Amino acid sequence: MTTHEELMNRVDSILPSLSRRALECDDVRQVVPESMEAITKAGLLKVPQPARTGGYEMPQRTQGAIVTALSRACAATGWVYMVMAAHHWCLGTFPEEAQDEVFGSDRDGLVAGTLSWQGDAQLVKGGFRVNGRWQFASGVDHSEWVMLGCSERGSHKPLVHVVIPPNELEIDDTWFTMGLEGSGSKDVVAHDVFVPTHRTIETRHMFGGTSPHAQNHRSNLYKLSAEAMLCMSVSNGILGSAQYGLESFIDRTKTRKTILTGSPKAKHLPTQIRAAEAASEINMADSIQQEVFDAFEKLMASGQRFSVEDRVWAKWQVSYAAELCRRAINRLWGGSGAHAIYSPNALQRAFRNINVGAQHASLDFDSSAEAYGHLLLKADE
Repeated sequence: MTTHEELMNRVDSILPSLSRRALECDDVRQVVPESMEAITKAGLLKVPQPARTGGYEMPQRTQGAIVTALSRACAATGWVYMVMAAHHWCLGTFPEEAQDEVFGSDRDGLVAGTLSWQGDAQLVKGGFRVNGRWQFASGVDHSEWVMLGCSERGSHKPLVHVVIPPNELEIDDTWFTMGLEGSGSKDVVAHDVFVPTHRTIETRHMFGGTSPHAQNHRSNLYKLSAEAMLCMSVSNGILGSAQYGLESFIDRTKTRKTILTGSPKAKHLPTQIRAAEAASEINMADSIQQEVFDAFEKLMASGQRFSVEDRVWAKWQVSYAAELCRRAINRLWGGSGAHAIYSPNALQRAFRNINVGAQHASLDFDSSAEAYGHLLLKADE
């Protein structure tokens, strides 16, 4: 049986090569084939995959640790792995026929896409007709399948999530951004695509942790809310980039000099304070995420599902963790000097990647804070 320790050893073995190719990923605006091959050969995408289809079906803590580690080496590779792993987890809530179709014959699956319901679906005989445009389909250039959230036509209420082969979709290269360039998060467009019923799941079941198919696995892993799983996954990636940024700041500061006096920058009190605060914020972000993993594992052990209150709490916790990472890297950036503005600079890349990643809709700081504050203050009573 594959263990957490074995998987982290596999991760450690590929990190140097991922790091060497990080700039190349940004240059070509997608994860380079060699890096995608490295993570698939290491079996990392099997971590959230159901055991009934040959996956490892491992706890969210293992998946999160891998996302964080990969993101320290290459933010783009970490991000694409995070997105695909999240979708592979989501497949565990789909009908078994869809799971077998995606992962059968020991296939890797490679499910790209976006979970937000940007396009729409219309119920027809045998399935749905899907139309619309979806942004942020990270890793779509390497995908074998694309998962998309669909709203009800007319009302725009969340309806179903579907899985579609990429050759039935149009890929529109819109991905020109200030950060995470290497994630290749392009738009996809559906023009009246038919999706059979077995490749769909009602959104309310997947996001609420109530899919009937979640009962048919060896563990309770797929009873978790997809919303809670996704926001945690995104926060894990941001943490890895923040750890990389802090390490880069420390390494560079050891050799920097103060312009006016020539004294070592590392002996400069304001610089020391910036480093201390940033390090504590990043460590706190990690601690918060581990607390949420504890709650996930308690859920897995009990077989219960997250209540609405649990979901609000979890989303706020990881949104706040991501915000701590953003604040930390912005503080370090403010004390990094003029040379940090050049594109190859490590801290500048971390600054851009974190500020782009933290914009993810699942980590909306304002709405997450509002929902949790509402809960704390019992505003409905």
